[in-house]
Amino acid sequence: MRFYKLSFLYLTLLLGCSSAENSSSGETLDDTQFEKKADKFVAQLIQDYNIGGGIGIGIVKEGEILLERAYGYCDRDRELLATTNTPFYIASITKSFVGTLAMILHETNEIDLEEDLINPLPFELPNDIDISDKLVEDLFTHTSGIGNSVVPIKTAYTGNFTKEEIYHDFEEFSYPITPGYQYSNLGYILGAFIFEEQLGDTWKNLLRTRLLDPIGMSNTSADVSFYEKNVIAKPHTFSNGVIKVGDFLKKDDTMHAAGGLFTTVEDMNKWMNFHLSRNTQILSEAGFEYIHSDLVGYYGNYGSFSNYGYGLGWNQADWNEYEISWHGGGYPGYRSFCILVPEEEIGIVIMMNQVTPAASLLPDFLLGSLLEVPGFDAYLAERETRISSRWERYQFVRDSTLASGSKKNTRERALTDYEGLYQNEEFGEVIVKSYDSSLNILLGNLSFNTNYIGDDQFFFFNDGDQMFGSIDFYFHNLDNQLASSLDFSGIEYKKVNKTGQNK
Repeated sequence: MRFYKLSFLYLTLLLGCSSAENSSSGETLDDTQFEKKADKFVAQLIQDYNIGGGIGIGIVKEGEILLERAYGYCDRDRELLATTNTPFYIASITKSFVGTLAMILHETNEIDLEEDLINPLPFELPNDIDISDKLVEDLFTHTSGIGNSVVPIKTAYTGNFTKEEIYHDFEEFSYPITPGYQYSNLGYILGAFIFEEQLGDTWKNLLRTRLLDPIGMSNTSADVSFYEKNVIAKPHTFSNGVIKVGDFLKKDDTMHAAGGLFTTVEDMNKWMNFHLSRNTQILSEAGFEYIHSDLVGYYGNYGSFSNYGYGLGWNQADWNEYEISWHGGGYPGYRSFCILVPEEEIGIVIMMNQVTPAASLLPDFLLGSLLEVPGFDAYLAERETRISSRWERYQFVRDSTLASGSKKNTRERALTDYEGLYQNEEFGEVIVKSYDSSLNILLGNLSFNTNYIGDDQFFFFNDGDQMFGSIDFYFHNLDNQLASSLDFSGIEYKKVNKTGQNK
């Protein structure tokens, strides 16, 4: 997806990270010893990786709550500490909820996952996309065969769209992709639209009434407006020796079915117990088995997780000698994991409001300690060394880039020459405004500050997350005074008119 060029370094680091630190020594830990060990490990991570945000950890075992902990800040600037009731954004872990909801609606005959996908579509796909052999279920296993770069960006980042506009985008900008498993947000977004067309209700309301309320997850929501702004865990970042707090980049319209939930440690412990204890008042035993099976085979390592398949919103993988069901979530300023070990009736959730390798170290530490894996210390220590080295290189590159963007180069043009409303047929509008000595770039709900770095090029960034890059302006009009187009993360936007002037 072209839009992610702006956070390429962040994603490269994130997806490359595995796990580490010396953890279990093979001794049997009682609950108090484990809590102390976890507290000590997290305290060391906060120090080693300059974590200014918060870390929420929940663990259940055999139906009981083993651990509910929150460390650090939900908003460091306001000195607001994170608690076990602090709402963290969990991004793609939302898929585990929507996949479970789809199975519930299937069992009540409200949605037919085995129906031909072409039947319930509320729009027409381009002629070169053949989905004649696809089922509704394929939307939730990332095998629909439909590609589209526009819809995921609008629904995850820019917002300000209508349902009819999204349908139009599906009709105009969809394309076929290689058969087989290809992870994307598109299927879940489309599946939610099918829910609404067939049941006359949004996925958010359905999730609340059919799943969240019955489980007792009262502090979990798919709307940012559900919470007071000062309550949610805000994104933090560490750069050039400074911890910064940013604003959450999403609003209600970009909290979509592939990544649109806030939740808490206490609520996630309920979620994990729901799956581990198999609450058959809401979903049948067969339904749980189906969700957590490898409906689609795919193979690839994520850190120490050896993935072998995907169910309905859950990766199926091996960790050491244990089978696990898990999903992660990532968004600028946030990282999370939800891991189930069914044979041991163990569930682990980790939620953070700062992107750091610590998010990849914690799963192995917790799994290794809980499962008391012999000889795991040496492996974890070796992984820690590699991750630390990778993190140092990443920080150097990012800090150097940010520093270069702070150099004041002499501009030949006034800032007002760059102002205006720019449009791209597929991706919408970019508004450029001037404030004091810099430009402000508005892309839907996203807002970026800039520093001039020469040759009609600006370095853009957003405090509190890992999104940064460069934006190029081009002057092709006759008087060569007003920019006529710009390139933002590889996407060209043409100027419509000169708006946004600071008044």
